[in-house]
Amino acid sequence: FVMKNSTGTEWFKPRSGGDATCRFSSFGRWKGEWAQVAERIVDQEVSSSQMSLRKRYENCLELVDEWEKQSQGMAMRKLRSWNTLVHVDSSKAVWSRMPSMPLMDVPGEGEIQASTEGFWSWIFVWQRFSFQRLLTWERNTCTQPRMLAGTTNQITSRMAELWKAHPRCRMWIRWTLATMGRGGNAGQQIRDVILDIMHAHEIKEIHGTYFEQWHQKLHNNTTPEDIGICRAIIKFLQTGGNMSEYWKVLADHGIDKARLASYSRPITTEPNCPNCDRGRLIGDLERYLGILRSVHDALDLQLALDHARPILPGDLQGKLQGICNMGGTGFANTDEGHGKFMRVFEAREHMLALLNKKDTQPNVIKDLLILDFTLETQQSVLVQGMVSETRLVQLSDQLKCLLTALVAHMPTEDELQAILADWTLLAPPCAQQKWGDGPTESALMLKAMCDRVSRVVGELSDTYQTLMGPKAAFLGVQVEAPKRTIDVFVDEVLRGTSLMAMGLVLQRMEPVLRTLAKLPPWQMISTIDKPIQGEFKLIDKMLHIQDKVFETPTILLSGAVSGEEEVPDGVLGVLVRSAREAPDILSHCAVRARNFGVLLATCFDPAISEQLAKDFEGKWVEVRCKLDGTLTVEEKQRPAGDAAKAQAVAEDAARAAATTVKMNLTDTLGCKWCIRPDEMDKIQVGSKSLNLALLKPKLPKDILTPQAVALPYGCMQKALTDPANSDSVLAKLQEVLSKLHPKTSNHDAQAIFEEAQLLIYAMHMPDALKDGMAEAMANVGAQDGEERVKALFHPRDAWDAIKGVWASLFAIRPWISLAKAGRSFHDLNMAVLVQELVEAKYAFVLHTINPFTHDKDELYGELVAGRGETLVGNFPGRALSFTMRRGGEPKLVSFLSKSVALHTQHCLIFRSDSNGEDLEGFAGAGLFESVCAEDDKGGHQRVHRMSVITDRAYRQKLLKKIAETGWAVEKAFDGIPQDIEGCIDVQDRVFIVQSRPQV
Repeated sequence: FVMKNSTGTEWFKPRSGGDATCRFSSFGRWKGEWAQVAERIVDQEVSSSQMSLRKRYENCLELVDEWEKQSQGMAMRKLRSWNTLVHVDSSKAVWSRMPSMPLMDVPGEGEIQASTEGFWSWIFVWQRFSFQRLLTWERNTCTQPRMLAGTTNQITSRMAELWKAHPRCRMWIRWTLATMGRGGNAGQQIRDVILDIMHAHEIKEIHGTYFEQWHQKLHNNTTPEDIGICRAIIKFLQTGGNMSEYWKVLADHGIDKARLASYSRPITTEPNCPNCDRGRLIGDLERYLGILRSVHDALDLQLALDHARPILPGDLQGKLQGICNMGGTGFANTDEGHGKFMRVFEAREHMLALLNKKDTQPNVIKDLLILDFTLETQQSVLVQGMVSETRLVQLSDQLKCLLTALVAHMPTEDELQAILADWTLLAPPCAQQKWGDGPTESALMLKAMCDRVSRVVGELSDTYQTLMGPKAAFLGVQVEAPKRTIDVFVDEVLRGTSLMAMGLVLQRMEPVLRTLAKLPPWQMISTIDKPIQGEFKLIDKMLHIQDKVFETPTILLSGAVSGEEEVPDGVLGVLVRSAREAPDILSHCAVRARNFGVLLATCFDPAISEQLAKDFEGKWVEVRCKLDGTLTVEEKQRPAGDAAKAQAVAEDAARAAATTVKMNLTDTLGCKWCIRPDEMDKIQVGSKSLNLALLKPKLPKDILTPQAVALPYGCMQKALTDPANSDSVLAKLQEVLSKLHPKTSNHDAQAIFEEAQLLIYAMHMPDALKDGMAEAMANVGAQDGEERVKALFHPRDAWDAIKGVWASLFAIRPWISLAKAGRSFHDLNMAVLVQELVEAKYAFVLHTINPFTHDKDELYGELVAGRGETLVGNFPGRALSFTMRRGGEPKLVSFLSKSVALHTQHCLIFRSDSNGEDLEGFAGAGLFESVCAEDDKGGHQRVHRMSVITDRAYRQKLLKKIAETGWAVEKAFDGIPQDIEGCIDVQDRVFIVQSRPQV
């Protein structure tokens, strides 16, 4: 055929004048990042008429060299030394506005990391396919063994150089290196020695005979499969010519008759026993096997050790030889298994220190990486075998070893370093049940640390699945790889890594810790008084079903619930599969569930959630929960009146659809620009501002509130109708919002709201607003005797924050919530509470009636380090939680497992204060944003340095002080139970920043 351009005026032919090869694919091209890399890989593997291992390695070298040139402009991070990576600072933390271990502040770090991993995951998947023989090792080409060995040596040395130069990529480069042979200088020996053996034993070079066919293959295209062939021949000779043993060894190496015949120099005959000294021939072939392995087999420990001896310290050689001599990874009991594990780690730790020394050269790194990968595999096999291990001390030691290795290969992951430091100092006494008050607090502390480790392991596994899975599926289709192999591709990669081993250790620790800490299998986030019935459905994520209306009463068993979602219409209960994917008790979703009487519970036992999914999917069930954390699910007869309930749900949806979409953009309500606390009333501000204004004069002198003023209801409208914005913003905003209709989908509404938010951010600050705020702040300062809030007022920063609060009105969450409640946007008003931001050492939330047990004499509280946004926002992990009965002492429920603490800056905070909580049927808590004039500085927490964690006497005293503050606030509001937010400043003074009636 002839290929022409679209106009038909030109036709294409190769420059050589010969035939062209075109690749037609019904599978399409790779749509993700690095599409040009994917296209080149597929083109070379599918369309190229010639291919070999050597050619593939050359292509890979070309790609990584091009990538390195592109990446030269990427921001570099200063790499910590090995001692710094594993160092534990046991000094007490001193509060500052800058965290001691800040979150990444390299410009564009997230994008750089994602792009880097996108490229290297392609390289690894490609080379892993080759390693698994999913790609051809030879096609229409001849490669002399010395040339393959030379190229292998070149690419493995290059990988070692890249590992040293690019810390972000180390795990991927290490994995890629493990798919390749060693290389070295024995390539020519493969070619020469086989001839020497044939001549020494008078084996004729006769065409069509077995040894000659194998010789021709070795001469033209030696591959790692030659190791299996050589072993099969040796076994054949050792068993006196037993052909079944020959084929059995080949099968163990994935080689069959068709594979032997597929080589460019095919092997089509079976071996025979030569007429020679068989014992001497076996000895020669065993020595020849060593040559083959030295080139092709990088992951044999003894071989790797022998190859690396010239560059290894003597004591490390001794440790490694001891491992080689310990009899493999089998063991008679867990003591022996754990002993072998720790011996392997002792050698690994020595090597990891060498790998992370700045002056270690690439040629040394290459051998160390090969040795370390082999030892990691042994550790993983040992962990998999110790299925009966339940001793916390041994399990804790194993996890520390695995964490240390992970930190060494991922030195830019600061979260891992923080976890390792905490584990090193706190885990040993906790595992011995000698920390805190004994077994209970020891188990709770170790459980919190395990939860944090589990979260990181899960996130890394998910990342690798996301990066590798689609690429493996795409490449697999292109090269027609077996579907089963592709389906388990990522699982097989991770199975031999520290991540899989860590998951197994954590799994074994979980039931032991839960028993010691007397933890129930469920946490009730939103409880119900009566049983609920509905259809039991499984979903992956709550976020994926925000548009859905369930016409039949439904109970969901859900994967990830971030805490930002709405509970869909028709859902009566949400059971979250695991604590790793669960929302906080104070997240938006949790508050909404309690407001609407929806069951929300988190399962802490994966076996329970797996069994629920297996037993009840698609069935009609009844769910009962008790306040002690027990929950039962039973199958029931589907009621005949199900249609009536569905009709009720449909009527609710119709009521929401009939709601008029209208928003007040021009009525200023006759407001002032800014008001003082003594001017506040429920006509001008929401309960957030008003409650604090009413609370301040009623509190004891040692309980403080921040200085504050408020922009009342109507202030946004006043700014929009001001000449500074009326022409440039108001008219456009009205036009954009006019696109909203009662039946507008959430997807379309989101686009409209994004456009509206951009217009809000384009507003200009009226001079009168600036003057009004300054005047009100000065008056507050005069009343209090110090101008704290005015001293922090910087108009430009303040205006940006105010617009951020107003913009949160135009968002999908209030849109969904208003629709569910059958309310109109016109009903919604927004004030802004302007407060000084207290320099918070700790932040807390209190419920003066325990929301889990509804006990009026028991308070429930949660506490985090730094600002409380990590407590009420979407930050994974649990807070330090406690209960306290009136007249009693604080009782720990959980320790801190959050990763991040937010360090406050000396500035103002602008808090949303809507009337949503005052609208019937609509609870506005958590719907809108609060914005700091200066961004918080986030840091990875090292809890071993926090007094509230490590000093039990201090913790008990502080928690008791916080609880008594809660009851004082409740008393100030005439005994009405309160939901309170507050903080502890650097002088350990208590501040109340918000209080509202408890739902």
